[in-house]
Order: sequence, then structure tokens, then C-alpha cells
Amino acid sequence: MAELKRSLGLGECIFYGVGSILGAGIYTLIGKTAGIAGNMTWLAFLIASVCALLTAFSYAELSAAFPKAGGEFEYAKQAFGKKTGITLGMVITLNGIVTGAAVAVGFAGYFNDLTNTSLGFVPFAIIALIFLINSAGIKHSSVVNIIFTLIEAGGLLFIIFSAVPDIGKVNYTELPPEGINGILTASALAFFAYVGFEEIVKLAEETRNPGKAIPRALFITSAIVIVIYTLVSLSAVTVVPFEELGQSKSPLADVVKVRFAETCIVIISVIALFSTSNTILSNMLGSSRILLNMSKETKSLTFFSKVGSKRKTPVMALLLILVIMCSFALIGSIETVARIATVLIFITFIAVNLCVIVLRFRKPSLKRPYKVPFSIGKIPVISTLGVLMTLVLLGYNLYSLFTGQEG
Repeated sequence: MAELKRSLGLGECIFYGVGSILGAGIYTLIGKTAGIAGNMTWLAFLIASVCALLTAFSYAELSAAFPKAGGEFEYAKQAFGKKTGITLGMVITLNGIVTGAAVAVGFAGYFNDLTNTSLGFVPFAIIALIFLINSAGIKHSSVVNIIFTLIEAGGLLFIIFSAVPDIGKVNYTELPPEGINGILTASALAFFAYVGFEEIVKLAEETRNPGKAIPRALFITSAIVIVIYTLVSLSAVTVVPFEELGQSKSPLADVVKVRFAETCIVIISVIALFSTSNTILSNMLGSSRILLNMSKETKSLTFFSKVGSKRKTPVMALLLILVIMCSFALIGSIETVARIATVLIFITFIAVNLCVIVLRFRKPSLKRPYKVPFSIGKIPVISTLGVLMTLVLLGYNLYSLFTGQEG
């Protein structure tokens, strides 16, 4: 059976991770988050980032021990058995597909606003284009990812720059109307903006020396994003009152607009197009790698184990994702989909942390090139905290979904 080609280094993994995270979440949801957390939006993002970082430790240990493209499927299979692995693999694959479809709709919104059109085929066009990029091979996908990541990161740095003259003019420790509950509710929503760093582990079979490169990429990526998001959230509430941000459909454009007038709308809209495209790229790539890995070990999915002989890409898995993603592209509310997708990723993160804990008992002699630090006996403290903190945010997220609370 043909194998994936190892052609990625540490730098490319970092760009992929940063590009996966700096996607549609921060551009579309920071306003909704600010509407809940007020001037303490920065804390909501920081709490979400800590939760993500705790789980990054678990991903680092598991990805180094099992450098497979299947990611969560492989970890759950090793810890709980094949059936549980397949279930978790399906959950995370579907999450990636549905999120990618919703973001394609967001791309269409930016595109149609920018061109003053209402073209209904735009979501399907961008999905098809990203499919072609992924089919061209991981090296081509990586080059596109690096370009898109530099553009979207540049947009966020521009937003930070635009707020520099006003930094310190608001009370950043003023509690929102809902107090601590408001901050945690906002954190649960803001967590969607951090989803993506876990996609790095799905590159394990295409990365040189994955036992060292993947854990390093996870931590470097997390550090970069934490700094950028904290500064962006501080900048947003500094320039535009959080009440206005909460009602805005283009919050970051409003932030820049205060200093740079209408010109910024075009700039931010164009950057948002690259940002949403990058999110679709990483979701399609990651989901295809999970499906590929599962298909190698599951008879009913064998058809999707085919890897192109020339480009070394999982062509049949990508084709299936193309069809399903286009089918879901009619989803309307990005905020609702974000909460649903976040529920799925919370469940996945809890499972990943539990995998580390369970494997410490079931496979104590397993070779672990990287090991989560700080343990009490065999129990890794960081992974345990990851489970508990994720459960808290999951609870707040479910409450928001069931009560219909707007972000």
C-alpha cells in the first residue's frame, strides 16, 4: 500500500498550526465574545488558550509515541480499543468537514460583500479550489498555507498596530454584567478560535523526525497564538466599546475603521478571504488524514485508503470530504455551527487527555519520546487538569446552546 511522503520540517508544521488556528474564529467571533465578556475579553481568550495548552501537552505525548496520520483515532484505539478509536475518528472527521463547510459560507459572505454580488456558487467554488490544492500534494498545500498564514497574521498585527495610540484608555479589569459566569461563557465561545492546533498531529506521517518536530510545533504554535490573540482582544475593546463589538458583523474591520476610515473594510475583507480559505484548507487536509488512517484498518472503509501514486495524497478520502462538505455548505449561522463544532472538539480533547492517563496505566513501558511533565504516581497532573477545565467550558457551552443565549 502506498505511503504518504515525509517532506515537512518543523517550520512548515509551525506555519500549518498557526494557519489552522488563525482562521475564521478570531475574525468572526471576537465581537460576539466581547459582547459577553466586555472589557475582560482578553481574559476570556486567555482562559480558552490555557485550556487548549493543557491539552497540547497530551497531544505532544501521544503524537510522539504514535506518529500516525490518524491522530485521535490512533490514540483512542491504543487506549480504549479499535471501536472507540473509530467512533472518535468519525467525530473529529465530521467536525472538520462541517466546520469547513460553515467557514466556506463565511468566505462567500466576505466575497459577495467585497464584490457587491450575491453569487450562490461561491461556497462550492472555494471548497473545490481547496480540494484541488490538497490533491496537488502536501508540499503544495504547505506552500499555500505559509502564504495564507503570513497574510492573516499580518492582518491581526495591523489591527494591534491600529490600537497602539489608545492602549490603556479603558479599564481592562472591569467585570462584565454577568460577572465570572460571563467570562467563562465567553471563554467557551472563544475556544473555537483556538481549534486547529491539534491538526498538526495529523501531519505526523508526512513530517521528518515527527517524534521531536510535532511536539515542538505544538508548543511553539500555541505560544505564538496566545500572544497574538491576547493583544488583538485588548486592542479590540480599547478602540471600540464592547457593546458595539457585540453587535458588529465585522468587528475587526470596525476596530481598524476608527483610525483608517473606509479603506480598512477592503483590506480586512481581503485578509478574511485568505483566513477563511486557510481554515478550509487545514480542515480538509486533517479530516482526510484521519479517514485515510482509519480506512487502512477498517474493511468497510478500505476504498478510502487509496493514495495517489504520483502526488502521494489520499485522493478518495479527499473526494468524499469534497462531496460531504459541499452538502453541508448550506448551513447558515456561523455562530451556531461554532458552538456545535466546539462541543465536538471539547469531547475530543477530553478523550485525548484521558488517553494519556489510561495509557500510563495500560502501557507503562511504552516508548514516549516526549512525556507530559508533573505526575502524581502514574497520573499526569496536566492531562487531568485538561480534562477538568475542558469539562467546565463544555458545560458553559452546552448551557449557551440549550438556552439559546446569544454571544
